Amino acid sequence: MSNTQPVAAPEGLHPDGGPSARRGNGFGVAALILGIFSLVFAFVPFMSYAAIFAGAIAVVLAVIGLTRKFRARGTAVAGLVTGVIGLVLAIVMTTLYAAIFFGISKTVNDTNKAAATSHTVVYSVTGAAQDANVTYSTFTSGTSGTEQSSSTPLPFTKTITVKGSKDSLSFNSFDLTAMNGADDTGTISCTVTVDGKAIASQTSSGSFAAVTCSGTN
Repeated sequence: MSNTQPVAAPEGLHPDGGPSARRGNGFGVAALILGIFSLVFAFVPFMSYAAIFAGAIAVVLAVIGLTRKFRARGTAVAGLVTGVIGLVLAIVMTTLYAAIFFGISKTVNDTNKAAATSHTVVYSVTGAAQDANVTYSTFTSGTSGTEQSSSTPLPFTKTITVKGSKDSLSFNSFDLTAMNGADDTGTISCTVTVDGKAIASQTSSGSFAAVTCSGTN
């Protein structure tokens, strides 16, 4: 009596000759999970950097999963698709977020620099008066005020420093008034300059003659 040894089925076939069932694909599952992660977090600022990394890994794992024999390929294909889309979206959104962030930072820095810029305002009164009265506007820590110099011999010059952007200076009115005394019968003139640019000037003459120079940058 002879013993018949069972013959092993070729790789990929059941013992009855049919194709073997495909087994699960761990690489495909991992690729799909990472691909979904990259899709979701591609739209989240800062997390989009992690989404780029996850999308790239998903693509690599999906390719490995597709090359494995006798493994289900559905999850690997899905992982490859989500990984590629997530990777592309994450790169695009990260670039967009970076452009917005640096744009805002530049605007804030430019605004701060402009606000800290110093501008020179010069009040000048000329003439031969020995008893003139001069009043001019001041700006200290963003607060406007006035100062007066009485019984002042001419010429008179006062320099003040104002901080702010060129645009913000346009909201400030720089005012200068001067008047001859009772015994001052000559000419009296006033001039206001901002950063070397004259913004107002006026001339008058005679006792108690008054001049007013007022303007904005």
